[in-house]
Amino acid sequence: MKDYQKTARVTPDLLGLAVPEHVSVVMAEVAADMREGLLALAVGAGLQVMSAMMDADVTALAGAKGKHNSDRVAVRHGLERGRSPSAGRRVPVRRLRVRAADGSGELPVPAYELFNSTEVLGRMAMEKMLAGLSTRRYGPVGLEPVGEQLTDTASSTSKSAVSRRFVASTEIALAQLLAAI
Repeated sequence: MKDYQKTARVTPDLLGLAVPEHVSVVMAEVAADMREGLLALAVGAGLQVMSAMMDADVTALAGAKGKHNSDRVAVRHGLERGRSPSAGRRVPVRRLRVRAADGSGELPVPAYELFNSTEVLGRMAMEKMLAGLSTRRYGPVGLEPVGEQLTDTASSTSKSAVSRRFVASTEIALAQLLAAI
């Protein structure tokens, strides 16, 4: 055996540090994404960042979960399924909900509103259509592979959805062009 093989590896357990369970789960997700490729890893990391930002926004509005705060602006109101654009498609996300503390209605979560803009999808569809890609081939050819799980649950990649986005984007571009004249 070589000297470097004889030395003990320094692990968090040897240092007396406990690895939180949440970190272990996240690392397992990262490892699964790495098997799918670098783009799948980037999209997975982006979705995790978006989730953390939404959690932070809800905590800023409603306070820490399980803690009573009489000065809070909002109260937590569960979660629902949402969709957010990512890598040329709409992917499922967990959307947190908050309501005003005075009972006046639901409040928007700023991070979800920021990430939920479908303008990017329209711009991507327009670029690909102008480059000669047909709506029929948009899904299988026009989108980069981002992992099996994400591809299976994604939406807005059908021929008709891409066509609708292309038409809407060209209408906006035409209106801007005519307004500039």
